[in-house]
Amino acid sequence: MGYGASRFVLDTSFDVWFSESDPAIEALDDFRDQFGSDDGLFIVYEAKDGDVFSNKSLTLISEITEVLDNYRQISDDVWLEKYGLTPEIVESLTHIKRVQSLSNIRIQKNEDDVLSSPRLVPKKIPSDPLVLSEISSEADNQPSLPLFMFSKDHRFGAISIQTDFGAIPVIQELNDQFSLFDDDAWSDDFDEGMDDNAVIQKIEYQPDEPGLYIPFMKAITAITEQQKMSEHFNFYPIGNSAMISLAMDTLIQAAFLLVGMVAIINLLLWSLFRSASAVVLPQLAIGLSILFVIGSLSWLNLASTTLIALTVMLIIAVGVADCVHVMSSYLFFRRDGKEHDEALSKAYGKTGVPILLTTITTMAGMSSLAVTGMPMFVQFGFSSAAGVFFAFLYTIYLLPVLLNYWHPMQIKKTQAISASRKTGVRSIVSLLKSKMLSFLCFFVNPIAKLSKRMGLNWLLGAEWLQPLLNRIPAFVERFQYSIAIIFVSVFVICIYGATQVKIDSNLVELYSDDVPIGQAYEIVDEHMMGTGNMEIVVDTAISDGIMDPDVLNAMNRLQNKIEENYSEFIIRTNSLADLVIDTHAIMQDSEDYRNIPDSQIAVSQLLYLFNSSNPEERRALVSDDYSKSHISVQLKNAGSNEYKDFFKDIQRDINKEFNGLKDRYPNIKVQITGSFALMMRLADDISNNQFKSLAIAAVVISLLLMITLGSFQAGVMSIIPNLIPASLAFGLMGLLGVPLDTDTLMIAPLIIGIAVDDTIHFISHYRMSLAQNHNMKLALVETIKEVGQAVTFTTLILGCGFLMLTFSDYLGLAKIGTFGSLAIFVALLCDLLFFPALIMIFKPKFGQKDVKDNLNFIEATK
Repeated sequence: MGYGASRFVLDTSFDVWFSESDPAIEALDDFRDQFGSDDGLFIVYEAKDGDVFSNKSLTLISEITEVLDNYRQISDDVWLEKYGLTPEIVESLTHIKRVQSLSNIRIQKNEDDVLSSPRLVPKKIPSDPLVLSEISSEADNQPSLPLFMFSKDHRFGAISIQTDFGAIPVIQELNDQFSLFDDDAWSDDFDEGMDDNAVIQKIEYQPDEPGLYIPFMKAITAITEQQKMSEHFNFYPIGNSAMISLAMDTLIQAAFLLVGMVAIINLLLWSLFRSASAVVLPQLAIGLSILFVIGSLSWLNLASTTLIALTVMLIIAVGVADCVHVMSSYLFFRRDGKEHDEALSKAYGKTGVPILLTTITTMAGMSSLAVTGMPMFVQFGFSSAAGVFFAFLYTIYLLPVLLNYWHPMQIKKTQAISASRKTGVRSIVSLLKSKMLSFLCFFVNPIAKLSKRMGLNWLLGAEWLQPLLNRIPAFVERFQYSIAIIFVSVFVICIYGATQVKIDSNLVELYSDDVPIGQAYEIVDEHMMGTGNMEIVVDTAISDGIMDPDVLNAMNRLQNKIEENYSEFIIRTNSLADLVIDTHAIMQDSEDYRNIPDSQIAVSQLLYLFNSSNPEERRALVSDDYSKSHISVQLKNAGSNEYKDFFKDIQRDINKEFNGLKDRYPNIKVQITGSFALMMRLADDISNNQFKSLAIAAVVISLLLMITLGSFQAGVMSIIPNLIPASLAFGLMGLLGVPLDTDTLMIAPLIIGIAVDDTIHFISHYRMSLAQNHNMKLALVETIKEVGQAVTFTTLILGCGFLMLTFSDYLGLAKIGTFGSLAIFVALLCDLLFFPALIMIFKPKFGQKDVKDNLNFIEATK
């Protein structure tokens, strides 16, 4: 498994969230097959002199463009000395397919009835202000350049970098038996017919791994952030490359926060148990379980997504909780005077069955995510269930063995043990234990001394806990109805709040205000052509079908309609129809001809002229056989909630415009595609499927609670305490107007898993004590004293650990930390206050006979 974990692959593309047969993926792959990747990098720059057409601005942008266009001609020594880039990093620039900027963009001109495509800016940058002013005016008169290459006030410009990300084909090895030079493979008969059974193999593309984007962005940043560039420009990169680079920075920060989370968990484990074994053994459970999951995924050749982070968090929560319940119960019996073997036996007798039940319910809840049908959710659900199961195996089979060698409250032997007796496993364990203790003491001793000086030993040592737990039964009896009313009211209010929550995923708003990406998106939306891109692919399925004036007019009408009807989303559109209209006006030298010619012959002549003058631009707009083209739609950044109906409305407009052409083009297909459209649909699918899966998980867990607890009454009583923590998080978000994004939606399985674990331990212990003593009062007191200590420990450990995540710049992770820790602490209150109140009010006997229901604690305390 360790070797398998070294082959772990993280896939950050949107494609991985959909099945290969999904129409949206097929449409995107068809677009990539014909027109290449839509995953480019758009670098907006702000000229500090206020003019992107100044000599200095154009000179510097020309230098950047030349470097990106001709990077192969630069020696390794220059790359290393001038830019600080190694050959491996420079190699990432091979993903560049096309670079456009003001220094190399071409325009169309009619020169003696010949269509030419000269550069807007001469190769030698003019220094004469009058010439530069003429260039600026010429640029303003080009319909396709404003907002694409520069802002209307000329303060901002752009470098457009087209890449092959997402469209890199998988190279398949040829069969060794195949040879081009086999004599039998050739035939001199050129009249042979075609093989009607031949199958055209679909191109398969490589997954978008961070390893492709990170070095690429490093190289781009090194080029654009030279001192002379930074002195004159502010750069704002937009696109998946910039976003994934930021995401990797976020993951690094999350890793540090995770280390902090583990450090806090370790500190609390040490403080509460006063034993190094209590620190090391739970971490061993976590480490082995995570290794098992990651190794298994790698051996199965399954790439993971960012959901693996939630799997890790769930394993941490469950692994720590299982170990803490065992060790807390063990410690309880040791302090009660029991010897090690007896205490360990009794601890597993009390916690073994509840741990099994919590494992079953948590695995069932996570596995229910598979009903979404989304590949990554199916993988997330089953891999999380597998991690929980492995943590269970560790706790049941390996932990008691390890506790035999190293356990809390170990009695120091006064008699020296001879070296000859310390052989075999015990000598190795003793050596490892001493080394581990020395290592831990190096870190723990300073913290322990500091806490002692600050008077925190009493707090961190939990000396206050048992006296507090002893007072809970009397307190709950005195206010049992008030407690029940308060919790039920909170539950009802939170359910109402949950109905008001708005599901909205906006990648930019998931980062705090001090992260530069937010400013970049705001500038590009306000001054340039927008941060989102959508493609409408028009496939007539007939050669030269796109040359039909009716098809081009339908494309033009659709563009005008959607620009007018959806101006709050759409900034500009561009298509072959625009090119034909512009070329027609240029060749006729009159604005009266700014339209699409009526005859297909005239259209074909215009396209022939354009292809002759600028073949690269033509290939970017229409296929070689002129059967397929596309409309590029530039969009503003917005949340998935705002775009929820947008794509459906656009598709309806598409159908209205093109349905009239189906008589002549029966196989015509007009589809919406592109990474942005896919991302918005993904956010909507995740939200809807998560709600469905959470509802199923709640039902499944409730049924399992009734079955495993052996009582309908016990199952019903356990449902509400389990639902309150999860509903609290969503209810508060709805009441406070905090949008529910896809990341925050993921915390529900985590919360339910933790809440269910503690509740099952509480109920199971109460039932077992009730069956043994037939006395409600004694059963409740024992449960609160024994399980109350364990659930308090797990709550403090996990709640404080998750609280560390609130410091993340990534607000999705910060929300998980905030609402997750809040729900964990509320789950503790449900177990210690609400559940005892329900027992006192309804006096459930859980199928037991001759039970004394003398729940009078107030008199006993007087």
